[in-house]
Amino acid sequence: MNQPEWWLLFFVAIAIGYFFGRRDGRRRHVRQMEGLSREYIRGLNYFLSEQPDKAIEVFVKSLAVSEHTLETHLALARVFRRRGELDRATLIHSNLLDHPQLPEAARGDVQLELAQDFLSAGVLDRAEHILQRLVEQGGRHNGTVLRMLLSIFEQEKDWHSAISTAERLLSSEAAIAPVLAQYNCELAERMIKQGQSNAARRTLRRALQLDDQCVRASLLQGQLEMSEENWESALRALRRVRRQDAGFFDEVLDDLEACYKALDRLDEFTQYLGRLCVEAPSTAIVLKLSERLRLQFGDQAASLFIADHVKTHPSVRGLKKIIDMNATAADNNDNQQLGILKSLADQLLQQKVTYQCRDCGFESTRRQWQCPSCKHWGTSRPHSHREV
Repeated sequence: MNQPEWWLLFFVAIAIGYFFGRRDGRRRHVRQMEGLSREYIRGLNYFLSEQPDKAIEVFVKSLAVSEHTLETHLALARVFRRRGELDRATLIHSNLLDHPQLPEAARGDVQLELAQDFLSAGVLDRAEHILQRLVEQGGRHNGTVLRMLLSIFEQEKDWHSAISTAERLLSSEAAIAPVLAQYNCELAERMIKQGQSNAARRTLRRALQLDDQCVRASLLQGQLEMSEENWESALRALRRVRRQDAGFFDEVLDDLEACYKALDRLDEFTQYLGRLCVEAPSTAIVLKLSERLRLQFGDQAASLFIADHVKTHPSVRGLKKIIDMNATAADNNDNQQLGILKSLADQLLQQKVTYQCRDCGFESTRRQWQCPSCKHWGTSRPHSHREV
């Protein structure tokens, strides 16, 4: 911040403090102004000698703290925080908390602002300490404090604390339920890695109680049951994905096939795929069914099936499958042409962005349950254009 900006900022702060200070009576006003003039000149000297931190301290102390002037102090600190000058914002808030004239009712406001300073600076332990004290005290900021604590626990990946904090918000904020379900999924993933299968099952059931549309919980359930060869349970979890979000269903087809194979029911899997192709076909479902047809009836039958689908639902993946199936039967010249087409199809598939956040539009080729851009949970999903 250059010197003219400093001058304007502090002049406005002092002027506002002076204006409201006049309400306290003329005699008291005279005494205040005598002290104010001395402190103002002292602060200005610090400022002109390029000692802004000392200038801030003097100006803050010289400006009377009351219900009328508090917002001036807080606004000044917010300016510094927005500019990234967090040490100066922290200095103002710390001085306010030490100020004998700070109204007790405003102490929580200042503590909340100080916690935000530390949170913005990444000093999570100090921010958490202040916020935990505010939770113990209760008050009108309780909801805001709990949400700030959730932000800290997310960054620390402290899922137990995140879950207990979000549970406290649940009664007053029903919209937190899908986020709480994601926290349970995070904890379940950790439990699975640590071999705590039963605890993970309970945690995933809780996630689905909170959000019956939680695709992630179903995927984790399916993977857990498959790892322990509970094929029927895995089938129920994986087939549930289609009802929750059809966009993710293509991703479980290989696992579904493995479950049906382990149960020696691949014919049933073929029939299931056939029904899906009639009800709501996607390229992945068509390709999976074509592979089943190829094993039963040969390459030509499968190729004709795919070609019929591609006529009405053009897709790069469908074209590539036809090329692959015809490559082995082609002569050298045709095979060379098919190789060029296959290379082009591969390049087009590699350029395809797979996931997009429905809230902020962030795109990624990797599935992420919390959007890296807007930090919202469960908003990234496969593109709506399923015919790739």
